[in-house]
Amino acid sequence: MAAGSSHSDSRPGKPMVVRGFAIQIRPSEWEEMRTAGIVARVRMKVDFSSTHRRFVLCAEESGGATVNIGHYCGFLPLAGDPTFFARPVTLAMPNTVHADVSAASLVSVEMLRYGTTYTLNIFLHWLTASTGPDVLPVHRQKLLFSASRGVLSQPLWQDGKTAQVGALIPAFYRRTGDPLLIPSALHEVVGAITDAVCCVGCRKTHFLALKPVTLTEGLGVSRIHQLNPRATVPAVASAATLPTVQAGKNKKRRDRRKAKQMIARQTTDAVLPKATEAVAGALEAPRLQEVTP
Repeated sequence: MAAGSSHSDSRPGKPMVVRGFAIQIRPSEWEEMRTAGIVARVRMKVDFSSTHRRFVLCAEESGGATVNIGHYCGFLPLAGDPTFFARPVTLAMPNTVHADVSAASLVSVEMLRYGTTYTLNIFLHWLTASTGPDVLPVHRQKLLFSASRGVLSQPLWQDGKTAQVGALIPAFYRRTGDPLLIPSALHEVVGAITDAVCCVGCRKTHFLALKPVTLTEGLGVSRIHQLNPRATVPAVASAATLPTVQAGKNKKRRDRRKAKQMIARQTTDAVLPKATEAVAGALEAPRLQEVTP
């Protein structure tokens, strides 16, 4: 794994939650997953990393499956991203959160399975450079692949599937019967998430062992690799210089102290002229001349 990023308490503002890239799930499917206790958190946050002095995307790999239904969402960084950080998470409840992930750019992979029918969404997410250390950057996303009603007749949730982990992926077609081809750079992650939506009572991460994603120029992401990893925050800035609540309180105290000093100065200036005039009058008084007889 690449060097981890720590998140400082002095980050500017509240983290921004990013949504809008999730699969559309029917109410009946939501109810079945809720009853089964499957929780796939298809969302991410924009937060500040004090280690890398820039904003990053933070997400959670989560999900699981039963025999009838499976829902999973995982995240991978782009190859060569120095901000990538990941840690496994073990919770008491299965089919929930399995890992925390953060990076400057992430590829989100979400799959929904009902029986032997599969739906797949793959997005690329990145952040634009912010205008200042206290301004959140803009989140951008690009759809890399999306398809529904994919077919994989082999039940991977049954016993004996361990020899086929990552080897099988659903086949997707258009309404006309033409095949929808998944980009070759994404075959490994699609194989991993296919196993994830068939992992009954899932308690492990399916993405931490995968390689970072290497996308080709044809997917239109060349400009992401050209971004300066420290361009979001000026090099002279640090987490300590970011505006905080305490900094605002200190500024108010300084303003009150300056106001008191100004009032005292005005009072002193009003008294000083009288004393100055008296001294000047005494100096200007005519001296008595001595008269010699």
